Amino acid sequence: MAKLLVVDDELDQHEWMKAALEGAGHEVRTVLGAPEAMRTIEAWRPDLVVTDILMPEMDGLTFAAEVDRRYGIRSLVISVVQREAEAVIAGASGYLRKPATAGDLREAVDRVLGRSARDVPILVVDDEEDIRMTYRLILEPRFQVLEAENGVEGLRVLKQTPVALLITDVHMPDMDGRELVRAVRADPTLRTLPIVVQTADVAAAREPLWRTLDVSRALTKDEYLGWLLTHVEPQASPSDAGSTLERTSAT
Repeated sequence: MAKLLVVDDELDQHEWMKAALEGAGHEVRTVLGAPEAMRTIEAWRPDLVVTDILMPEMDGLTFAAEVDRRYGIRSLVISVVQREAEAVIAGASGYLRKPATAGDLREAVDRVLGRSARDVPILVVDDEEDIRMTYRLILEPRFQVLEAENGVEGLRVLKQTPVALLITDVHMPDMDGRELVRAVRADPTLRTLPIVVQTADVAAAREPLWRTLDVSRALTKDEYLGWLLTHVEPQASPSDAGSTLERTSAT
């Protein structure tokens, strides 16, 4: 069994999570925030950190990214807020929304522990090869990046390979981004998949549809690139990535 560190500023959350995880045979310690967690990690080196997002001093996503960068320790984020996509990009290996049951927590921990720390798959769906190449350069080698040219191909990939995050364009042939997201949300095995929509069409990025379909982020391509670069140290330089987006701004 694994050594697990639970980080949450609410003591009542400690009680049920500790009981749930110890019931599965894990060794569990609990702390109230990131500073105490860092001290515990230095002395104890857990196999996995389970962290809330909304905490004083350092939020859970910043903490998860720092733990990954400094110690190479994976994190499972559990929170009431909808920031799954941001958590994946920040380096979290899993995400669970509150309220959650003890069974939900145990299953999420088992999924993260059973997966390689550097084998998190992300699917990028865009009909422009230059755009896909730019995103791949930014996301690799930290993630396993899968690609598709349209929604039909993207849906086929999703049926065959579990992914942690879907990044999709809107305007594409055969099946556009709207149809793809609707199909994903209609599939019971995919309906909780974090989705980011990125498009050159400002009006499309602002559509209320994305909120209805529980999309994590709907951004213009420039907004998306900025959001991405705040969380991932790119292999390509920001200027290179920006130049590619400028060349394809009409898509």
